[in-house]
Amino acid sequence: HRSFSTGVAGNSDVPNNIKQRLRRSVHFVPADNEKFLSKCLSLKADTIVLDLEDSIKDKTLGRDMLCSFLQREMNMPGRSTTEVLVRINPISGSADFGRDVWREDIEAGFRGGADGFVVPKVQSRDELRMLDEILTDMEEERRKNNASSSNSNALLGRNDVAVAAAPKVLLPIATETPTAVLNIADIAKGPRVCAVTWGCEDLSAELGSFGTRRPNDNDTAGGGGGGCGEYLDIFRHCQSMCLLAARAANVQAIDGIYQNVRDVEGFEREAREVKYVGFDGKLTLHPEQISAVHRVFEPTRAELKEANAIVALWEEGGDGKGSLEHNGRMIDLPHYVRAKKVIARSSGLHDSMQNDDGNKSNDTTIYIAGASDETKRSNSPIGDDNADDEVFPRVYLGKYFEDLYPGLKMRHFLTRTVTESDNVFFTCLTLNPAPIHLDHELSKGNDSALSSGGSGAGAGKPLFNSMFTLALLVGMSVPESTHGTTVANLGFSEVLFPKPVYPGDTLRAETTILDRRESKSRPTQGIVTLQHSAYNQRGECVCRATRQALMKKRS
Repeated sequence: HRSFSTGVAGNSDVPNNIKQRLRRSVHFVPADNEKFLSKCLSLKADTIVLDLEDSIKDKTLGRDMLCSFLQREMNMPGRSTTEVLVRINPISGSADFGRDVWREDIEAGFRGGADGFVVPKVQSRDELRMLDEILTDMEEERRKNNASSSNSNALLGRNDVAVAAAPKVLLPIATETPTAVLNIADIAKGPRVCAVTWGCEDLSAELGSFGTRRPNDNDTAGGGGGGCGEYLDIFRHCQSMCLLAARAANVQAIDGIYQNVRDVEGFEREAREVKYVGFDGKLTLHPEQISAVHRVFEPTRAELKEANAIVALWEEGGDGKGSLEHNGRMIDLPHYVRAKKVIARSSGLHDSMQNDDGNKSNDTTIYIAGASDETKRSNSPIGDDNADDEVFPRVYLGKYFEDLYPGLKMRHFLTRTVTESDNVFFTCLTLNPAPIHLDHELSKGNDSALSSGGSGAGAGKPLFNSMFTLALLVGMSVPESTHGTTVANLGFSEVLFPKPVYPGDTLRAETTILDRRESKSRPTQGIVTLQHSAYNQRGECVCRATRQALMKKRS
């Protein structure tokens, strides 16, 4: 999953890379349906919303199933690249026999490790402040519990702990009551808000409306919520207010649902319209809507070519003032800002694998084990220099600069059981005579000497050369990240070895993209900051390295 910046800094209480991750599709799944739960991570939606509100009857059963699912699926493929939110029950008027149902929803989602919460029927910013205080207390308690464990910063090498350590975000549905519509600008500026969305079914009930859309020729529903016509004016006003409030608050704007799940054509048409006016994504109810909204929100090659040309022209202009001519029309700062958003939103290859003329591409694709569908890569070389090389055909697996968005997490498929021969060979190769790597007699005291940070698993064994561990970590990360797409490794800003490595340990690797920026001197390249982490078979972090790499751009 890629993130894109809306061109603003975002609220400061949650890291911007979490706030601005890609949310083209925000897909609802009932939390009490085991069949739907078991498949939801394979749908490749950008965000999954586990629903504890409207779609389930037994709230207690739903919470139990939700928590079990989150804890069970935390390390499954797709979890690290899919945002998982929980839609809680409304805060206003949700008391059930003296219980705050929404509070129990929060506790279940937090315990399971959800990334945040969808807040329905929110009336005011005060409700979000209250949730922020509750979540802050829960996160502080979690930090205290982690601090009591030895070397908690290693995060035990588990995805669930790493995910749980991130601050929780809030996504309010901000137009479901008349009061909410009047307060939406303030709601969007609430704490932890990453995006706002809107809904009209509950609002229509409160207004006494007989429908939400105008009927069209094919609509026999009398303009009801399932109709395919345009929204009635009052509800289109809510849609516009959602977009305006989001932009004023520097958060993402997510369009509401399209109820007729059988009308894929109508859904795509509406998705194109909201993309055109500036929405960042759309709520989805059916798996077919996910792929449809991805097709729509993915910039075409023509759009990318145009955007790259505008950005290059503007940045080469020097002072950034005035207007410039491009293809017979004048462009100025708003055009540049919009072009930057188009480039940032791009994932490179279209989900539909289509050319600009709508025909299916003839490119063959390879699938990386454990990677999402969006990790597809053409088996043709990156450049044209070796395109006809049949003697040594090039197959490059790495991601381009555009693909490596902040917040992207990759769990690499290569693993390695390290041996004593590896250690001896590497130590001799690098002319490092340190006895702790070679001397078995000296190593008998390793268990007690390292007892403050180890598990005792390496008693009596020489320590592995830490430079080998670092080199292996970077090597295991290459296939899914920089294979064939890197220009140069610019350096390491941090290298840590939280736990020792011993002969016989089996290591795996994960990578998180921390940052990226354009190269001022190389318009076809960009600089990406990657954080690599290596874990042993006990889930302990043995190495964490942050480095900067100069990466090729697809364009």
